[in-house]
Amino acid sequence: MAGRPARAWLRRFASIALVSLTLGWSATAAAQRTVTLVGPTDNPLRDGIPAFTVVATGFAPSDLPLRFTLQVSTNVTFATGLIADTTVAGAGTSQTIVPRRVFPEGTLVFWRGVVTTVLGQQINSAITGPRTTAPWLTLLAPNNPNGSTVTSKRPTFSWTSARLNPAAGRWQYEIRIIGPHLETILVGRMEDTLYVPIRDLEGNTSYRWTLSAWTAAGDTTRVQSAASFVVLDPSMPPATILFQNFPNPFPNARVDATCVWFDLHTPSAVELQILDLRGNLVRSLIPGPAFASTATFPAGRYGRASEGSNSGCDPRFLWDGTDDRGRTVSTGVYLIRLRTDGVETFRKALFKGR
Repeated sequence: MAGRPARAWLRRFASIALVSLTLGWSATAAAQRTVTLVGPTDNPLRDGIPAFTVVATGFAPSDLPLRFTLQVSTNVTFATGLIADTTVAGAGTSQTIVPRRVFPEGTLVFWRGVVTTVLGQQINSAITGPRTTAPWLTLLAPNNPNGSTVTSKRPTFSWTSARLNPAAGRWQYEIRIIGPHLETILVGRMEDTLYVPIRDLEGNTSYRWTLSAWTAAGDTTRVQSAASFVVLDPSMPPATILFQNFPNPFPNARVDATCVWFDLHTPSAVELQILDLRGNLVRSLIPGPAFASTATFPAGRYGRASEGSNSGCDPRFLWDGTDDRGRTVSTGVYLIRLRTDGVETFRKALFKGR
């Protein structure tokens, strides 16, 4: 009878030892499992939809099949702000995952990989980040913040966009060229990042352009040129004209002065002055420091920047909101007056102050 308790104790000891050995092996196996996420290395990112590869090492055959998850979030804890949470199943130990949507532009993000075993155990990779996501669309030319001058009546428009993984398709673009009265002059659609108008634009006229882009998944964006551009036209003006100053109102975040253009159909003595609403002289551009009081101007176009310049204005025809003594004037509406032989023309300019 005394042998029975001994045998029971031995069986119990063996059972405990087996459980301990099994648990110890499982803990060791779990400790050997590692997950690595291979993704883009640049910062800020150039790709709008990058590809990631989740790699699992140290997993036992009993862990298979594995599920691979890519998580991209604006929150380092991944509790909120998920912008990608994609899971795929595979028979192997690595999977490449391409998100379905373009990452929000100019945003700080973090990413990690997660591998889930057949029994539901999850092992996470290290967290990468923060990284700044790519801008979706950037206008290149003509797009100088101070205005641009081009010499061709069919200028080349160019831009760049965030790269897409081939699995996500390609960007589609629509360009609109906008005239001086906010009317749409031309519309074009393409997949390329260059556009040449199908017909001539009018010379010595101010234009802007907007560009829209979208993906097959429905991501869309729209960008407007930073300032206007002008096509230089050396031909003789058909009439004497004082154009509306630009920008108006002024100053703005990009420029602190307004530009004045005018055309002369015939040679003429010229006065170009800034008046207050009572007609009092505030500032004289012509005559002025850059021009003799007795100068006669030949027929032509004035105020435009020189050919090839990235500015839309000849600096001699800028008004910076100061009077003839260099003092800043009060905020309000002023008159720009052009006097030529037999012609007097006015335009209103709104000075926002400093």
